[in-house]
Amino acid sequence: MVRRRVGAMSFRFRLGPFTFGRTGTRLSLWSRGTGFSIPLSGKKGRSFGKIGFGPFSWFFRGSPAAPPAAHGGEAEAENNQHRLGSYDGAAIKAFGSDQQFLEKLRQYGVPWRGVQERLKEELPDQLIDRDKIAYRLVPKAMDAVFGQQNAAWKTEKRPPKSGSGFTTWIVIIETGA
Repeated sequence: MVRRRVGAMSFRFRLGPFTFGRTGTRLSLWSRGTGFSIPLSGKKGRSFGKIGFGPFSWFFRGSPAAPPAAHGGEAEAENNQHRLGSYDGAAIKAFGSDQQFLEKLRQYGVPWRGVQERLKEELPDQLIDRDKIAYRLVPKAMDAVFGQQNAAWKTEKRPPKSGSGFTTWIVIIETGA
C-alpha cells in the first residue's frame, strides 16, 4: 500500500506488517477488521496505537510497553474522545491560520470539498475515517473562523466544472453591503 496526499509530500510505504510514513514506523497486523497497529517510532504527540475487534476499536498513546490499564476501558474511551477533540481543535486552528486559503474563500468561495480537504491535511494519517471527520469539521471550522452559518457564511449550489448536477460551495456573506 502506498498513500499519497495532494498538496503535501506525504506517503506511506508498507512492507509486510510494517508501515513507514512521515509520522514514523508502525507494526500493523489486521485481518477482516480485527488486529492491532502499534507505533514503533514517530513524531511525539502524533503517534498512537489501535486495537480493533470487529466494529470495536481502542486507541492508545505511547509505547507498546504501557501499563494494561492504558489499553482500554471507559477512562481510555473518554481519553480517546478528548484526543480526537484536540485533533479537531488543532485542525481548525491551522485552517484559521491559513491566510492564503481564507482570502480565496472570502473572494470567490470554495467548494465544500475544498475546505474538507484543507482540514483533512491537518488530521493525523492514522485516524480512521479522516474524510468523515474532516467533513464533520467543516461547519465547526467555518463557525470558529467566520461566525455562525447563514449570518457570516452560507452554502450555495453551483454547476460543476464538468459533468452534471451541482456542487456545494461555501461563500462568505458580505456585511455592510
